[in-house]
Amino acid sequence: MHLINLKTFILFLSVVFFYNQVEAQQLYKVSNYMDHSFINNPAAVGAHGFATVGVAYRNQWSGIEGGPVTTVIFGDTYLSKMSTGLGIVLYSDKTGPTSRSGAEINFSYSVKLDDINNKRIMFGMGGEILQFKVDKSKIADAIPNDPLLSSSGSTIKADANAGIYYRSNTLNFGVSAKQLIQPKLNFIKTTTNPEGRLYRHYMATASYNIKTDEDNVLQPHFEIRFQSNAPTDYEGGVTLYHKDKFHFGASAHYKQAYTIFAGVKIEDKFSINYAYDVYNNPIGIFETGYAAHEIMLRYLFVK
Repeated sequence: MHLINLKTFILFLSVVFFYNQVEAQQLYKVSNYMDHSFINNPAAVGAHGFATVGVAYRNQWSGIEGGPVTTVIFGDTYLSKMSTGLGIVLYSDKTGPTSRSGAEINFSYSVKLDDINNKRIMFGMGGEILQFKVDKSKIADAIPNDPLLSSSGSTIKADANAGIYYRSNTLNFGVSAKQLIQPKLNFIKTTTNPEGRLYRHYMATASYNIKTDEDNVLQPHFEIRFQSNAPTDYEGGVTLYHKDKFHFGASAHYKQAYTIFAGVKIEDKFSINYAYDVYNNPIGIFETGYAAHEIMLRYLFVK
């Protein structure tokens, strides 16, 4: 197995997270994005028309010490009399010496277009409080003279999200923007050091349900992420749903990874989803530990 020098990895992470010239996506990502629409788009809160609660856990790149570990707890509901959705997301995202944790509350408002096919156009907005932390003890040996070591290593910021979402029995798509305010992290308050900040992210998702027969539905889906200082991120795949009891599928993350996933629904109320990602270059140089495992448990409050 190829090993990576921990100091080199820590130094790389420090550059990625603290310098605004670096081209990097800042938000955590989940492979089961088609089941988590409202996590990235506040307008999709309540899109299913009933309440849900769940948790997702993702462990990535175990071959690298300090590889990303993400935990998300979420819930949403739809208040039909007010045509309003309400959703809450709690998350923890750790990579190397850095960690980001936060809480979001999102709202949506639906305009009904067709009751028969459940067509709605939904508008959403939300707010977020997040804490960004650096474990300075993990970088002191690698970069002993870095100005970051004299800072508090922790900052709390507020931000906002917005989106629009179209919902129907067949076609679903939406666009959203996160980190609208783009606050500065203010770890290093000097004129000689570049200032890190949270950058605005734009996301688009779409899926289409194709009923192949009485028992099966085929769903192509894709996701696009754009951030001005990073390459555009593309992912697309297809899922086969059988009797709405279990599903399996695969997707491709452009120039990054391939994913296979499957899930089962128990008594139409409790679902278990699993995803396995295999990464390409440069993580693919590892003989083991270059993949990602993701599991999601969700309870549906359906009658």
